[in-house]
Amino acid sequence: MDTSAKHIVFADRTLEWSLPLRKRLRERGLDVEATNSARGLLDRVRDSRPDLVVLGEGLGGIRSRLLSGLVQERSPGTRIIRVLPADDSSADEPGPAENVFCAVTRRATPDEFVKVIERVLSCAPRRTLKSKPPLVMCIDDEAPFLKSLSRVLRRDGYRVLSYSEPELALEELPLLKPDLLILDVLMPGLSGFEVLDEIRRYHPAALPVLLLSGLDGDDKIAEGRRHGAACYLTKPCPPESLLETVRRLIATSEWNPERPASTSGDRSQGRVS
Repeated sequence: MDTSAKHIVFADRTLEWSLPLRKRLRERGLDVEATNSARGLLDRVRDSRPDLVVLGEGLGGIRSRLLSGLVQERSPGTRIIRVLPADDSSADEPGPAENVFCAVTRRATPDEFVKVIERVLSCAPRRTLKSKPPLVMCIDDEAPFLKSLSRVLRRDGYRVLSYSEPELALEELPLLKPDLLILDVLMPGLSGFEVLDEIRRYHPAALPVLLLSGLDGDDKIAEGRRHGAACYLTKPCPPESLLETVRRLIATSEWNPERPASTSGDRSQGRVS
């Protein structure tokens, strides 16, 4: 493969581990640069649209799955390889970026890394269109349910970010700008209603929030409305009912200016048993 015209950006808090690898890549004729800040990475992606970003964990306090989505937003054709700590053998959820091709640990030798990079550069970017599927943020403290919910949404074509810690979701929400938020009600620490209050305090009411909870009853549905929920579904919820509600809320949302604006938000009961 001719790699002479390929541009690669390494982004990590610590870059010493990649020195031998970057040297070897330059010897092969690749254009290689490095940065240890999230802002530096996003500036380079915006200005030069690199062919590949080799992305480390926790850059500037921002997790790589969030940064990968921001990279793809600025440069849809940029491929991404995630670099995990040496003691980490498995990646967390890929997040919203569809151009994350694989994850490699720092245990990999320079030769092994070069082979992975050449393979990824030989692949066409998975998404080069400007339009992207809607992004759904899911918050639930039950890991098995959260995994199942994310899988159902992804199979229907949505980009998904899931959180078991509502505090972290609130912190990352301004950067992500999701099209829809699916929120559990019963959680340790902050309840779903308290999270919704925080969201409405800092974000427009046009951002649709779907409450999905095991709590049933008209009083809970009414309380969800008072806190600004667009809809309230009860667990267990059949996948087809959930997806129908998600499609409707996103289609009628005023949150995304590219979609037709609705004259009023949906505050129907929307309960599924």
